[in-house]
Amino acid sequence: MSTPDYAHIPPQPPTPMEKFFAWVRRLGLARPTDRVLGGVAAATARRLGIDAWLMRLILIVLVIFFGLSVWFYIAAWIALPDERTGKIPLEEWIRPSGR
Repeated sequence: MSTPDYAHIPPQPPTPMEKFFAWVRRLGLARPTDRVLGGVAAATARRLGIDAWLMRLILIVLVIFFGLSVWFYIAAWIALPDERTGKIPLEEWIRPSGR
């Protein structure tokens, strides 16, 4: 009796969530180690080439005067990878434990 040859099984295509996380990583935004709160402002500032404190001020103005929600900041925090580890909090939370 021979064993089955699994080398001929085609790889599974990426899931929509895997595509999303790959896209997020390609954005070039990563929460740096020198963050004050969640690192969203510092990551955005680095990507735009401006000072992190200026970006923090811009975010505060957007929250106060234009109603940018704190939920937006939280969503960005859980969707952006950590600079040191490359891990995305949302991906870690929803990933099956066996992977």
